Amino acid sequence: MVEPRPDQKKGLKERCPELLEIARLVSWCMNRDYLIRSCLDHINRRLGMRARCVLKEKEQLKLHCWLGEYECRMEQMPICKESIVWKVVEEGIPVNLTETHQCEGYSHTLGEKVKIKAIVPLWYADQVTQEEKRVGALIVDSGKMGMPVSDEDFEYLKVVGELIGAAIGKAELTEQFIDSYKRKEIMVRETAHAFRNRIAAIGGFSRRIAELARDKDLANEAKMIYHEVQLLESHLEQFEKYL
Repeated sequence: MVEPRPDQKKGLKERCPELLEIARLVSWCMNRDYLIRSCLDHINRRLGMRARCVLKEKEQLKLHCWLGEYECRMEQMPICKESIVWKVVEEGIPVNLTETHQCEGYSHTLGEKVKIKAIVPLWYADQVTQEEKRVGALIVDSGKMGMPVSDEDFEYLKVVGELIGAAIGKAELTEQFIDSYKRKEIMVRETAHAFRNRIAAIGGFSRRIAELARDKDLANEAKMIYHEVQLLESHLEQFEKYL
């Protein structure tokens, strides 16, 4: 475990450049996993503490990413339903556990049974419904050292948690846009294909009338229809090129 240096013990005001660094990353990065890992690395280096992130997957809350030294085996395991982490995510209220008795009555997911830690819920506001979506939690501790997170660092972690939540929301919104675009593209292509089949049928029918009609006026009208069909086919071909 990395020992916190004196210059790591900063207030929220002094950490503004660090928060701006994370905010810039959130603004341009579209890779959710890379961004989360970068934030955890930031916390690990700046605070000298372990950091891990749990995310919701359907009805489960799973360990997604972690940084720091752990004595137990780490894997993407589900979080115990009786864990205090679940309570924090469901209630949406950050907690800073500075005394061991605060964890009494709760189960532990990690074999180390870390009791001194800070837990910050991750959430974002849905851009369509404005509904608050709780998607996971940020967990920070000093491991077996048992050193609590200071009030200043806890405020810092809450801001980092908001930035991570915003990044997750942006990533999910981007995925929704991509899925919506793909669905609409498929729908337009299917419609264009059906339209082309109808045009081809009308074109073939009008050409046959023009060839077989004994009435000169009828034959000319059929030729005009066939010409219009050819124009429609040309426009449709141009339209499909833009898809």
